[in-house]
Amino acid sequence: MPELPEIETIKRGLENNLINQTILSVQCHRDTLRLPIPKDLDRMITHTKIIHFTRRGKYILIGLNNQQTILVHLGMSGKMIVRPNIKDEPIIKHEHFTLVTKEGQRLSYIDPRRFGVIDLFQSEQTPILLSKMGPEPLGDEIHQQFIMHHLQKHLRNKKQSIKVALSDQHIIAGLGNIYVCEALFLAGISPLRESRTLNKNEIMRIVLAIQTILTQAIEAGGSSMRDYVHANGKKGYFQIQWKVYGKEGDYCLNCLTKQKKSVIKRVVQTGRSSFYCDLCQK
Repeated sequence: MPELPEIETIKRGLENNLINQTILSVQCHRDTLRLPIPKDLDRMITHTKIIHFTRRGKYILIGLNNQQTILVHLGMSGKMIVRPNIKDEPIIKHEHFTLVTKEGQRLSYIDPRRFGVIDLFQSEQTPILLSKMGPEPLGDEIHQQFIMHHLQKHLRNKKQSIKVALSDQHIIAGLGNIYVCEALFLAGISPLRESRTLNKNEIMRIVLAIQTILTQAIEAGGSSMRDYVHANGKKGYFQIQWKVYGKEGDYCLNCLTKQKKSVIKRVVQTGRSSFYCDLCQK
């Protein structure tokens, strides 16, 4: 599933191509994905102007000039591709939603597994899907302090492992398996540690590591695995910078710089693989 860097990259691509454009036509090629697509979505947003794009966790929000917002979640395999509209061009395989602008652009939502979401809500309201999400992990130094205090508060009594806690969208938004593994490696914290055992300094290390990893991943255009591509169809490249994710059996790069030999291990936590070095992550 795409995580924060991938969604941020897609959001920026959509913004570069579609901002201030007017929606000429909308077609929904099915009634439901993970949730039902709103009835009359085409009628409600046709002829409106796209005025801004934002991201909340792993959701893309498309603001319209009629005080409504389109909400999109890509699920496990969703893509959003923008390209010039060609008259009478057939829809792509697994294309479930097509938006064409007056300016000649075509936005296609493609999702083989159909586990994504397309919804519409009043812009001044907070939809249920976003109402209980934790704070965004990226921000300035003031926000950094806020995230640290927020995590201290929510982790201090948790027996749950730190890997599982950081993947919980109610605790912090946008993180998933890849970037939690990479951030914990950078912070030197084992994914197996009980959350309640972390002290203030360790939590700050985790916060700094999360922000570093996410920033680097966004700069690299995210990580392309299986289905993820940018809004223009190109792949991201952060996967070449992974230090632990998917590296089971490889030597730990941290340990090699210290002339030690330790291999990356894999363990399954709540059904997801965690990768770590048990020598430098404690």
